[in-house]
Amino acid sequence: MMYNKTIDVCSGIFLSLLSIAIYLYAEQQYVGSGVNRYGPNFFPQVVSVMLLLASLTLIYQALKGNSLKNFETINKKGFIRTSIVLGFAIAYLFLMQVAGFYLATGIFLFVTMKFLGLKSYLVTLIVSACVATIVFGIFKVFLKIPLPEGLF
Repeated sequence: MMYNKTIDVCSGIFLSLLSIAIYLYAEQQYVGSGVNRYGPNFFPQVVSVMLLLASLTLIYQALKGNSLKNFETINKKGFIRTSIVLGFAIAYLFLMQVAGFYLATGIFLFVTMKFLGLKSYLVTLIVSACVATIVFGIFKVFLKIPLPEGLF
């Protein structure tokens, strides 16, 4: 049986290597141009640096002896629920091409929140519409990023 310390160290090493690979890939693939060097590579590189810091912290804490003694395993019900939400997310990607970003996002949020147990239809509808509107506004209006418009 593996000890939690070994699991933490191995996970930390794997995530460290993954973060370095992501950083280097973003550096080669997405180079900015113009006045500044910020481009599409900036956000993936920031996330990869944060992942590297978190994984190094995990390794340090494990070697220091601060690994969790017991941890909760994945149960069947949780795995099934997670798989269903992942299925919703995949369906959302396809729906977005047909219905457009705004409508698909609202539907995805509504269905996911109802599935996860939010009782009130009114609250779910309002939250879905507000979040979809805010995200749409940020990306389409403020950042001027083209979003899928769908067939409609």
